[in-house]
Amino acid sequence: MTVANPRLLFLHGFLQNGKVFSEKSSGIRKLLKKSNVECDYIDGPVELEKKDLPFEIDDDKWQACLDTQVNKAWFYHSDVSSELNLDETIKYVADYIKENGPYDGIVGFSQGAAVAAIVTNRITTLVPNHPEFKVSLLISAYSFTEPDPAQEGQLRIAKKFQNDFKPSSDSRTRMLFIYGATDQAVPAKRAQYLANLYKQALVESEQVKEYEHPGGHMVPNKKDIIRPVVDQINEALTA
Repeated sequence: MTVANPRLLFLHGFLQNGKVFSEKSSGIRKLLKKSNVECDYIDGPVELEKKDLPFEIDDDKWQACLDTQVNKAWFYHSDVSSELNLDETIKYVADYIKENGPYDGIVGFSQGAAVAAIVTNRITTLVPNHPEFKVSLLISAYSFTEPDPAQEGQLRIAKKFQNDFKPSSDSRTRMLFIYGATDQAVPAKRAQYLANLYKQALVESEQVKEYEHPGGHMVPNKKDIIRPVVDQINEALTA
């Protein structure tokens, strides 16, 4: 009997697509290929218009985005977490997994990492009979927070997303976090906040590993940074 190769689902960031994420994560992808891990990169369901961007961009650059079809996202940006709506996106990912899965794990970058965290937490209910992921790699990840009215200066997960970002205490998924020390788009402390949710919830805190790199909002490709991460992925997949 032939044993199928392990498979990982990859979710790109805001204003990217699967093809670009494949290129940006080539270091990780090539190391995984040596272990016969299959990487499936998909496009987000949201097609952005120029008015949807949270920053200014000139017409020529925007046209280049359209020409290369990187005007993709998983949800529309908002600085107010309670305004976000991910219902259609989560259904889109769940339907894709139903049709193309099962997957042994998931990898996400930035916006895609936020979605990947939710899918990781809810996979067994989103996709009936799908086992929990063996591994979840979240790069430049964040959760949907708001000021905590009970603690001045502190944050909490926005009320409408508290169940989405609540890990199951008996989960066996290995949680891996990569974040940049100089990331301006998603500061390291936001990724650390999300990592801490898992550290606090999981019975085995050793399931959570964090890797900081000196760069910004990017997927690191230097082998000294990514090799330990890929080793963790391979270990989780073969456990």
